[in-house]
Amino acid sequence: MPETVLNERSIRRETFEIAWPSVVESVLVALTGMVDTYMVAGLGKASVAAIGVTNQPKYFVFTTFFALNVAISSLVARRVGEKKRYEANGVFLTGFYFVVGLAIVLSILCVAAAEPFMRLCGANAETISLSVLYFRIVMGFSIFQLVSIYINAAQRGSGNTKIAMTTNVVSNAVNIFLNYCLIQGHFGFPALGVVGAAIATVAGTVVACIMSVASLFRNKSFVQIPFIKANNVKPESKYVKELGPVAGTFLGENLLTRLGMMITSAMTARIGTAPYAAHLVGMTFMNLGFAFGDGLQAAAIALVGRSLGENDIPKAKKYAWTEQGFGLAISVFFSIGMLLFYKQIFNAYFPNDPEMLGYGRIISLFFAVIMPIQVSKIIFNGTLRAAGDIRFTLLGSTFGVTIVQPALLSVCQYVFALGLTGVWLSILVSQAVQLVLFGGRFISGKWEGKKL
Repeated sequence: MPETVLNERSIRRETFEIAWPSVVESVLVALTGMVDTYMVAGLGKASVAAIGVTNQPKYFVFTTFFALNVAISSLVARRVGEKKRYEANGVFLTGFYFVVGLAIVLSILCVAAAEPFMRLCGANAETISLSVLYFRIVMGFSIFQLVSIYINAAQRGSGNTKIAMTTNVVSNAVNIFLNYCLIQGHFGFPALGVVGAAIATVAGTVVACIMSVASLFRNKSFVQIPFIKANNVKPESKYVKELGPVAGTFLGENLLTRLGMMITSAMTARIGTAPYAAHLVGMTFMNLGFAFGDGLQAAAIALVGRSLGENDIPKAKKYAWTEQGFGLAISVFFSIGMLLFYKQIFNAYFPNDPEMLGYGRIISLFFAVIMPIQVSKIIFNGTLRAAGDIRFTLLGSTFGVTIVQPALLSVCQYVFALGLTGVWLSILVSQAVQLVLFGGRFISGKWEGKKL
């Protein structure tokens, strides 16, 4: 019994050590988005809505890269457990070349097709010009962000989560400072409005990219440039065969879920500028919840993946359940916080506006229920991904986000005319469906023995 207790304590301690930098990193990204929205809110509801319209197409374009990030993190974690450093660096280098090439191509396409992209995603006469301008600036320089998050994903997979955290702390600080300077004009800078917000975002990603690349030269990094040079590691077809199927499955999941989110976003944008602006504020706080879950998921991928590389399934399960315990505690805390302080939150964004406060009350009630469900779902999803049970995560995410959520929202909007309530009801049901699917799969044990 004492040995088991000691082991559980060790599991909790190591989980915390790996998880907290990933959680801080993810939360800082979400907080920066919240601060961006808050600063832009001073320009009016149309500006908030204009930037909100760009979010879904931006993330839709990024889906390929997000798939590669999860794949490289999972593969590096598994190779760490198998003690195969050469193979980890080889698959990393192969993916890196692909990221750079594809980022250049997609940046050019996004700049050229910005206006039809925005119209497709629900931009109206009030928001189209601002959304196009913002989208072109951010996507035109997106290569810096894409390279940074790819490197950080590999570092997280090796268990080095502090590098990604440090990178984001500095880059987000740059973003917020330049937001303050450029959106409404401070310290002698011009007041550029939405354009200023875009420039600040780009500047932050440039700083992040420089720091991420520098991390590849550190001696403690499992994935590093000196090792690649010393051992003459090169991109090879065998690494494409390792990375391709895993990234391809994640890509399918990301594309299909992002499609569902884009459909939902476009439908939501049509409920009116005021409720849509309130919805976007609510979603920034939902993204905060997602950030906690995503940080814990990153830790789960690293720890569960490494344990499975060591062929230690009981240890992998302990890591997964420990992550769930952390996630539940955090999510309940934020659910209570939203219920208690929603008035202050929405008054901060939209001062003395009873209409927006009414929308805030609706959102806070749904938020309190959705948050624990969402975080738990994300952790289960990450555990299955680390195990290589990626076809199931593809099917589960697609069913919940691409089928259930838009279908239910259509019924809520066009049959019952529920407006904002219908939007958040569809989000709640979608998250609950995914939790049942992923949680049930994990408990069944059918993910055990999968290969990466």
